[in-house]
Amino acid sequence: MQKRPYNGAFTLVELLIVVAVLALLISILLPSIARARTLAKVAKAHAELRGITLAIAMYRQENRQEIPPTRFSCSSRTAYDLPVELMPYLPQGRKNNVDIVEMPDPFNPDDTYKYRAVGPAIMNEFTILENAATLWVPDGFPYAEAETGKYYNNPKTSPVRYAVWSMGPDPDADVFDIPGRLPVPTKYWLKNSSKAGVIVHLEDNNGQIHVSP
Repeated sequence: MQKRPYNGAFTLVELLIVVAVLALLISILLPSIARARTLAKVAKAHAELRGITLAIAMYRQENRQEIPPTRFSCSSRTAYDLPVELMPYLPQGRKNNVDIVEMPDPFNPDDTYKYRAVGPAIMNEFTILENAATLWVPDGFPYAEAETGKYYNNPKTSPVRYAVWSMGPDPDADVFDIPGRLPVPTKYWLKNSSKAGVIVHLEDNNGQIHVSP
């Protein structure tokens, strides 16, 4: 019997098998790729937050151990912007016609990292309010956190001096049940198994820096 010549084309069954294998590989690889991208952003956030804490340390050395005030605004500025006092040490830019430290949050490029310190606050660029800036600190911070705690507005009594943070992969997640308590409680921190949480560097009243995972 004479054999039919092979024309090199795939049969329909072979084509379906290839498509099924490719679909399976993609379904396996996509979560890994997404996870790798998230980890890369987390690493970048930690590196840049570390740079901000170093800038705060340099500012403190030149300003009698004072740290920059917290900022609020009704219009031109986002609440808890990075302090413009750090502009000599960090990248500069402008937003809504005001000077800003231009360090975009890798998870939210349209916004910068956040900064919140206990003590004085500046409202709408000009109004200085004494002891208006607060941080909620859990009882037992930092080693035996309780569900209870309170807002501190006096730098002399607060267990935490300041915090800088990224809102992480999902700023609107349900994990932030009381947004006003961000970012000190560790229950709000981004952990290895969590899909939402803040990435934070904060300094306690002993000068020790605490870092989320």
